[in-house]
Amino acid sequence: MDAFEYSCLDQSGKTQTGILQADTEKHVRQILRNKNLIPVKIEKINATVNKTVDQKFNTRLKSGELPVFIRQLSTLLKAGLPLAEALNTIIEQTENKSSKKILITLRSKLMEGHPLAYSMKMFPKAFDELITTSVEAGEQSGNLDEVLLRLAEYLEQRQDMGKQSWMALLYPIILIITSILVVSGLMVYIVPKVIQVFENNNAELPAITKILVSISDRVRKYGLTVSIIFMVLIVTFIFALQNHEFRFKWHRFLLKLPLVGSFIRVSQSARFTRTLGILTKSTVPIVQALSLSGKVINNLVIKNSVEKTASQVREGSSLSQSLKNNGYFPPMTIRLINSGEQSGILSDMLERAADTQERDVNHKLRSIVSVMQPVAILIVGMMILLIVLAMLLPIFQMNTIIT
Repeated sequence: MDAFEYSCLDQSGKTQTGILQADTEKHVRQILRNKNLIPVKIEKINATVNKTVDQKFNTRLKSGELPVFIRQLSTLLKAGLPLAEALNTIIEQTENKSSKKILITLRSKLMEGHPLAYSMKMFPKAFDELITTSVEAGEQSGNLDEVLLRLAEYLEQRQDMGKQSWMALLYPIILIITSILVVSGLMVYIVPKVIQVFENNNAELPAITKILVSISDRVRKYGLTVSIIFMVLIVTFIFALQNHEFRFKWHRFLLKLPLVGSFIRVSQSARFTRTLGILTKSTVPIVQALSLSGKVINNLVIKNSVEKTASQVREGSSLSQSLKNNGYFPPMTIRLINSGEQSGILSDMLERAADTQERDVNHKLRSIVSVMQPVAILIVGMMILLIVLAMLLPIFQMNTIIT
C-alpha cells in the first residue's frame, strides 16, 4: 500500500488537502468520492522519495512530537508488532501533514528493505545523530524496543527540563519588562504633567523632585535614541555570536560568572552524561559515544574539552581521568564514572550521575530564580517609591505654606 498526497474540493467549493494510503491512484479517487469530495490533484509520495535514495529532506516533526513518536514505537514493538506494522499504526493516528509524510517515508523505505536508522538519516531536521546512532545500535543488537524506550525517557526529560527552566524564568522576565514599561510611562507622560502644575504655581521643588524632572526630560529627549542604540547593540551581539572565536570567548566569560557559571557547568555536564549513558547502554563504542555526546553540549569551551577527552580515551586513557583533567565536570560525576569503569557498569553509573546532576540543576535554577524575584521586586518598588515621593513632597510643602 502506497501513500498519496491529494487536494480536493468539498461541497462548498473549499480546497482540502491531506495524505491517504491506498493501492492505486484510482483507489484514492474512489475514497475521496465516497466522502463527497471532488479530486483535483493526486500525487504519489513514495515516487518522489524513491528517485533520490540518499537525498536529505528538511521536513521536521511537529514540535513536541518526537518523544511521543519514539515512545509509541517502543510500546508497539514491545507488544510484539512488526516494525512496519507499528509504523503504520502510528501513521493512522497522526494528524500533522508533515509528520505523516515523514512516517510514511520511513515505512516505505522499511518495506524496501532499508533499516530504520538509514531512513531516519534522510530527515536530519527531525532525527538528530543521537537518535539515528542509537536506533542503528538497537537494530544491530536486536533490542530496538529497549533503546527506543530509553530514548523516549531521555527526550521527555529534556523537554520537561526545558519547560521547567522557561516557566521558572517567565515570572521574573514578565516582572522586569512590565516594570520598565510602567516606569517609562510614568516618566514620559505622568511626571511632566504633575510637575508642570507645581511650576505654574512657582512652587519651590525639593531636590529629589528636581532630579526626577531632569531624568524625565532626558528620557523624553533621548529615550527613543537610546532604545534604538540598545536594539542595534543586541542585533550586533547576535550577529557577533555567529563568529566562532567571539562565541568561544563569550562562553568562557559566562563560565567565570559566580552563579551562572556554576549552573552552566552542571547543566551541560548533566546533558553530556545522560547522552553518554544512553549511547553506551545501546552498545555504541565509547569513542563514538563521546563524540556524539559532545554534540549535545552548547557551551563551546566545555565542548572543546569533551573533544580532547575523546582523543585521550582513543589513545588509551580512562574516561574518568580524562574528564578530571578538563576541569569542567563535578567531582561526584567523576567518582561515579570511575566506579563504573572499575565495576563494568559504566552506563548505569553515567545514568546515576545524570540523575544527580539534573537534581542539582533544578536546585540551582530555583536558587537563581529565588534571588532574581526579590531583587527585581525590590528594584521596582524602590523606583516607584522614589517617583511617588518626588511627586508628593511638593504637595506636602504647599500644604505647609498654606497652613
